[in-house]
Amino acid sequence: MTTKKLEHARWQQYFDGIAKHIPSMRVAVSVLGDGIGVQSEADGAALIGISYDHNDDVLTVDTSSVSHRIEQPSEIYVREEGGMLSSLEAIMSDGTKRIVELRALPSLPAS
Repeated sequence: MTTKKLEHARWQQYFDGIAKHIPSMRVAVSVLGDGIGVQSEADGAALIGISYDHNDDVLTVDTSSVSHRIEQPSEIYVREEGGMLSSLEAIMSDGTKRIVELRALPSLPAS
């Protein structure tokens, strides 16, 4: 398991690159902050995609139920397992954090 800080100049390139290789996964999104504690925004929704738009400075996590917009993150850390993204942490300028955790979908039993 490797955790690394992404340099801002690489955000769009990184997320464009992984978008082509993300298998079917479930996603959980949480918001953490001093004034709000921990709030879950999604838990178990199917992941559609993750992208970063440098023009609007927005990281978007699209799920089967909702699109999560993380506007103007100041830092992004990613954790990879076996070369695949397993989680990311976006830190906002006010210190709040958005945590996105990815889990593989369960396999269907062979018939």
